[in-house]
Amino acid sequence: MRRLDHEARLGAHPPLAGGDEHELVPGIDDVRPVETEHLAGDGEVERQRALVDHRRHDGHGRKLAKDVAKTQGAGATMRDVKAVALLAAALALGPAQLPGARALKVCAAAGPYWPTMTLALHGDSAWIACKEQSRVIRVDTGTGRATKSIRLAAQPIAVASGFGSVWALDSSGTLSRIDQRSAKVVKRVSLPVRAPYNIWIGGGSVWVADDQGGQVLRLSPRTDRVIATAPVGNGPADMAFADGSAWVINHRDRVLSRIDLRTNRSRRVAVIPGDAPERMVSADGSLWITGRGTDLLKVNPADGSVSATIEIGASGIDVVVNGDDLWVPTRSDAVDQSGFPTMDALKRVSAATGAVTTIASPTSRVDVHGLVAAKGAVWIADNTSGFLYRVG
Repeated sequence: MRRLDHEARLGAHPPLAGGDEHELVPGIDDVRPVETEHLAGDGEVERQRALVDHRRHDGHGRKLAKDVAKTQGAGATMRDVKAVALLAAALALGPAQLPGARALKVCAAAGPYWPTMTLALHGDSAWIACKEQSRVIRVDTGTGRATKSIRLAAQPIAVASGFGSVWALDSSGTLSRIDQRSAKVVKRVSLPVRAPYNIWIGGGSVWVADDQGGQVLRLSPRTDRVIATAPVGNGPADMAFADGSAWVINHRDRVLSRIDLRTNRSRRVAVIPGDAPERMVSADGSLWITGRGTDLLKVNPADGSVSATIEIGASGIDVVVNGDDLWVPTRSDAVDQSGFPTMDALKRVSAATGAVTTIASPTSRVDVHGLVAAKGAVWIADNTSGFLYRVG
């Protein structure tokens, strides 16, 4: 599993007040929502996209643009250069389709080391981390317009909404606090982490994972300071919160840990089955865990025992709770070998019965970089093709 791995910088950034960070995004700001069945692309681009999908190519627009430069430098024919450029267009610009979903155009900026939490929702706004553009954009989910663009000093890899703010974590280990109303960065916090990975809101706090530091950091939203660190093992990947506790699942050593929210002390609960269990939610009194080479597991939070294994296909990319159900975008067997976030189906699982229903299967490549449930709908951010999907 490819992970973001950057050394964090220590030292504080001064609070910001306005500035030139607010810009509209060319090519995004004037688009309108479209139904996916009405999207159409250039035939040759679509053929190249199919070639990429069938070969499980990891290319993204920026990486392939570098390939263009290499072919030019090597004296390749114009046909070769055009072929590579078409591959880039197929991934970065070509339409991805999810039947039955409403699609909004957003940034196609995932990059070769893909993020997994690029989406946050608050009210009628969606906040998208555009990693390769070093921006966070705010999109009106009703009109499909990008209403704000906030430039950051480094590439944002995760966003979360809570405490009247949007929190954006970048690859340098800086956490930016953005006011939801003004869309201004009001605080920047430099975190003592080796490899920043994802943000969670829970237990009255903001949490950040240090992927290679083997710990999670707890920040107070009142002071914007780190108030505790909890060692959890190798590769913290996701967190869930319930009943005065926080749980952390690791994608490398597969350890499930519990953190007492009152004392901030952590303890090892169990080792979870699977190749890389890395996504987790709390629902119906259980923890539900999935990931690369891992079915959907129903886990007892007290001792980590697996009480049920739900067959969802090769593996789950992510999981969210929506009402009484769990929603899981799944991978095919071929994609699971790579760990890429390319979805073969979106499935709904009853938390009560374990019954699985396939809701939609993409007609072309859809990558899952963000998954959020809100207001009875499930939202998927695909930052490879540049679409935000609403299902339900």
